[in-house]
Amino acid sequence: MVLASTDPPEVQLAMNRTWHLPFRWVSDPDGSRLAKPLGAWDEDASIFRPLVLGVAPDGSEVFRELSRDFTDRPDDEPILAAVEGLGLDPVPLPAPWEPSDVEPRPSKRAFQPSSFIPYFRAIRFNTAALSERMVDERDREQLLTEKQMAESFLAAFDEWRAEHPPDRR
Repeated sequence: MVLASTDPPEVQLAMNRTWHLPFRWVSDPDGSRLAKPLGAWDEDASIFRPLVLGVAPDGSEVFRELSRDFTDRPDDEPILAAVEGLGLDPVPLPAPWEPSDVEPRPSKRAFQPSSFIPYFRAIRFNTAALSERMVDERDREQLLTEKQMAESFLAAFDEWRAEHPPDRR
């Protein structure tokens, strides 16, 4: 797995340490290296649109979901089904990404664990309320999908928090 963002490596490393991520990041500040070639660049905001891309060993795409915006994320199940469908042996988690020439620099924009629960509770609450107002079935369905995504993220965060209790120094 590789994560990519417009942030510089210093901010990416701080994010890894905050969230205990073992993954390597790719910095693509102007979108020219990955985002634009993959069709995941938001010209208006000058950022990556969330993209999950599964690639087989032969280079073929086995999964692609490009989100509309930062709130739109795919559910885990279709991604896992596509990857499991390849029939590959499991790969052990890599060692944490700790580049020796990068000093972590937290970003004020970075999503912090303390913000996670209120943010996704608000999404869940607001989408539930708004879905009752929608007269168009497609709009209602999109809101309910967003609500389910928030519930899924909250459940996953509960698991993450159990594995990574806060440092109480």
